[in-house]
Parts: sequence; structure tokens; C-alpha cells
Amino acid sequence: VPPPVIPGPPVEPQPPPERLQWAERGAPAFVDVNGDGTEDIVGHVSRHEGGSNYRHVIAAFDGRTFQKLWESLPSEGPDASSRTKVIAQAGRLVMSEQRAVDLLELETGKRLGRVPLTDSPRRLCIPPGDTTSVWVEVVDHQHVLFDTRTATAKPAPRAPKGCATPPLSPQTCDMSRPAEHPTTCERSSYPPSDIRGFSTKYLYRANGYTLSLGTRWPGTQVPLVGLYAPGNRKPLWHGVVAERDPLELRDVAPEVGEITQDAVYVVYGLEKGGTHLIRRDLRTGAVAWDVALPESHFSSVAPTLWPRDGRVYVSQWGGLHVLDAATGSRIGGVGGE
Repeated sequence: VPPPVIPGPPVEPQPPPERLQWAERGAPAFVDVNGDGTEDIVGHVSRHEGGSNYRHVIAAFDGRTFQKLWESLPSEGPDASSRTKVIAQAGRLVMSEQRAVDLLELETGKRLGRVPLTDSPRRLCIPPGDTTSVWVEVVDHQHVLFDTRTATAKPAPRAPKGCATPPLSPQTCDMSRPAEHPTTCERSSYPPSDIRGFSTKYLYRANGYTLSLGTRWPGTQVPLVGLYAPGNRKPLWHGVVAERDPLELRDVAPEVGEITQDAVYVVYGLEKGGTHLIRRDLRTGAVAWDVALPESHFSSVAPTLWPRDGRVYVSQWGGLHVLDAATGSRIGGVGGE
């Protein structure tokens, strides 16, 4: 006779994993939150809470595991979601809301102080060389300098050098492009010099280099890319955006590019759907890798690239995808599942 089966303690059901969407439209904060030597990510996410309900929060994610470390709900509620921005300074995190700026403890997200603003914040910026404060650009021009040691602010009507937001104009590249991005972009048909058969549409500039994105003209449009070195009117290199049959490519100019110390990154589309990210050598244009990006189903907003510390962060509405800069392989990410 088999021995009687003694039931064990009831097994607690595991809660379902959080359904998060990356909703950051500004600049994420890349900073080592937990002190493990790897940059972590702090940004704006929305958490699905059933039905059509989402809660908007600022959250920190581990740069190795991409697990959530903490979250902080803007005190003005969901209406503040589109205006919430973050920036790390002096071991603390500054978070803007609809009409206020908060100081948070970097390790925990705990609130340390708060200063009201006269209107909505447009931008957070660390003045070059400053180690203790953040300049807050306010829509009604009542700008302030926020002290991250004391959580106090003083009027600062003039933008510090490097912090002024360019006014919108016909040359504005993309309304959704973060003003905080270190690489500038403008719509222009005037590159440093003409390349025969190359019609320029976008110019990205960083470190003195100019990346020209456009199409072939005259003839059937083919997406083209060219790079100019500092002070040189002759391009270092130029050609079709990718090493594949031009008929496979969407016949429009690529919209998104990025320049680093040793590479150029360009996002381009395929005629039959799908978006790719390609890395080329800065000085020769040689292709290092070309990978497909996950499709974003939440918005037509163009992705933003943030290459740093051996990684390429691809910010899309719904997901932040983290790629190995050397190989293009996906390391991890937040949202976008």
C-alpha cells in the first residue's frame, strides 16, 4: 500500500510580469544608479494596468539585467507625463513635472525636495563645467537655475552657453527630436559641397563632422549617405545607404543618423516594410554591420539613437532597444515586447 500523500503548503501564484512601454520622448538619464560599474537607464515608461489604462512613471532600470530598480510617480499625475524630463547631476536625479522640478535620490527615487515653476518646463540642461546645478527652461521664459545640493532655485533668464534651445523654423529636422541630443540636425539642401547626383535633405553635425542624408537625383530616388570631415569641402565618402539592391530600399531620404568618434549610424527603411540600422566606419564608410530594428506599433515618430559606452540605445515609442555597438546584436532593452 503506497504511503498517503501529504499535501505541501499551497503554492502562491506568481504575479504576471509588468507590461511596460518605453515612452521617453526626451533624453534618458544614463547613469550608474546601483554602483555596479555599468550605466543604468532612467526614463519615462507607461505601465499597463488593465483594459485601456496605463500609468505613467519615471523608472530606473539596471544596465545589466534591464530589471526595474525603482519608480517614481509624478505628483501632478498622468497629465504631467508628456512634460516629464530627467537629468542626473551631482549623484542625484532632477525630474521636471507640469509646473515643478523635483530632486530625487538616485539610488532609490526617494524625493528630496521640490520647487514650483511658473509654467511648464521645456528643457533641463547642465551648463558646461557646472557640477552642482541644472538650468530649467520654462515655457513662459521664467527660467531658473536649480541647485541639486539644496533643492532651491534662483532666476536665470539667460540660457547658459550650450543650453539654449534653437527656435523652430523651416530648418527644424523633426518636432519630436529631443532638444537635449548632442548631435544637431537640420533640413537643408546645402551640404559643404555638392556631390553629383546627390540631393541632400538632412544634415547631422557632431565633432566637426557633417553627415548628409538624401537621395539620388535625377532619376529613380535611391537613399544616399555622405560624410564630410571638419573643414573639408570634399566628402570623405558617399554612396547608397546600404550594401543591397537599391530596389529593396524605400525611395526616400533616410531621416535618422548619428556620428560618434569612430562610426556613423543610419536608420533606413525597406520597400517591403521593416527598418534597419547600419553602422559604417567614420573615415572609410566601410559597413561594420546592418541589423533589422523591432517595429514600433505605437507611433510613426522616428527613432532616436544614443550611442555611448560600447552600446547603441535605440529609443522608439514603445521600446528602448540596447545593441552592442561592435556587433549590432541586441543586449536587452525596456518595453517594446
